Amino acid sequence: MNEIRFRETPVEEILDLRARELRAGKPWEAARFPEDHDPDTMHFAARAGERVIGCLTLIKTDTGASPSWQLRGMATDKAWQHKGVGKGLLLFAEGRLRTHASAQPDIAGVRIWCNARTGAAPFYIRMGYKTVSEEFLIEKIGPHYKMEKNIL
Repeated sequence: MNEIRFRETPVEEILDLRARELRAGKPWEAARFPEDHDPDTMHFAARAGERVIGCLTLIKTDTGASPSWQLRGMATDKAWQHKGVGKGLLLFAEGRLRTHASAQPDIAGVRIWCNARTGAAPFYIRMGYKTVSEEFLIEKIGPHYKMEKNIL
């Protein structure tokens, strides 16, 4: 893992990986999210040399008293899966969000939530996320669980 670097990045740097791993067989534009350019949206990449090998996006959502962020578009290049890239990237993004939120006055807690593909749910459980829904179907993508984690 020494050669892997994690950083916040512009969305344009992660769209190819999102399209390849999460929207295979669909038009490239299917990899874009409506919130990609919102001022509070944060994009993260894992890089090996110049190649993007992992990505995720955090989108601020209004869900009540404490700030919530939706985790979307998390993907790891097939050649790098099961090597700790996703874990490292998620820990890096959570740390950045924790630092960002801690600098804001009057924030008592921060929650990250996601609609996790059923096959990815065990990964999120290992990362401290809790399942908060029954399995449900996202049309044209597949079965998911809603999961969440309080990070602050």
